[in-house]
Amino acid sequence: MRGEPPIPKQVNRQAAQWFAERESGDMTAEDEARLRQWLASDPQHALAFERAAAVWQSMDAPMLAPAPRPVRRNPRRWAQPTRNHRRQWIGGAIAASLALFIVLENDISTHLRADAMTERGEIREIPLPDGSTAMLNTGSAISFAPDGRTVTLLKGEAAFRVAPDPANPFSVIAGNGTSTALGTRFLVRQIGDGARVTVTEHSVRVALKRQSAVLLEGEAIEYDADSLDGSRPASVADADAWTRGRMRIVNRPLGEVVAELGRYHRGYIGVIGDHLANRPVSGTFDVRDPVGSIDVIQRTLGIRSTRLTDRVILLHS
Repeated sequence: MRGEPPIPKQVNRQAAQWFAERESGDMTAEDEARLRQWLASDPQHALAFERAAAVWQSMDAPMLAPAPRPVRRNPRRWAQPTRNHRRQWIGGAIAASLALFIVLENDISTHLRADAMTERGEIREIPLPDGSTAMLNTGSAISFAPDGRTVTLLKGEAAFRVAPDPANPFSVIAGNGTSTALGTRFLVRQIGDGARVTVTEHSVRVALKRQSAVLLEGEAIEYDADSLDGSRPASVADADAWTRGRMRIVNRPLGEVVAELGRYHRGYIGVIGDHLANRPVSGTFDVRDPVGSIDVIQRTLGIRSTRLTDRVILLHS
């Protein structure tokens, strides 16, 4: 997909929505005519639709309906297809999944800046030039100075094990904040325009503008673009479970658990309904097998799922 002309985000969203509508399998003749008109109205529409189909196929998802032929019309506006309840479930899940992966495919800026990256679902340890290591969680990226003592977390999450060198502090930049190792091991996870720092061994100094705090082993802190929160206790076993391919959960809402597992899944996992999304979940799950983990949750809670292969999974009562 690289090397092709850029497509506006709004057009990509419309293409993802149209593709999802078609893949839901319930388009009416009127819907199909509107899609053909939309495809014919602008060459970028057809290109965006083709890209959406390519992304869907790259996820090993089935093509459920034949692609429509554009008609030579030039409507003034894009008409939103109508939906019934089932189509909202299936079509919405497909659209969300496609929108996510179109963003990932077009994350060129991060690719250009990164010295190391992981794909969705990949966890990998990266040796740094100074002898330290950075273990990157799913969908993460870092860049680092030639000596390896200054690392920038560009996206995602990483666990750092620091090689001692008192004369050259080891620091990780994430957003506007900087975490400087006073010990050997800590985690940094990007959250919006800030980050969460968790210390798993010894201590770390976290600085944001004129604010700073020293965290001890078993403590965590969060910050956004402008403010640094207070430190709080953190379970080291839970925080770094992902480095061993696990996710430990204690009484967290199903919606949050599914969102976390979704970070490791090349597809879309969703929960239908606020009541179900708020049901508490506890357990230890294998992030290397998010679909298997979802199966365990489904059996444990006695709930159902609707699936388009294992790429798009909707949990519901």
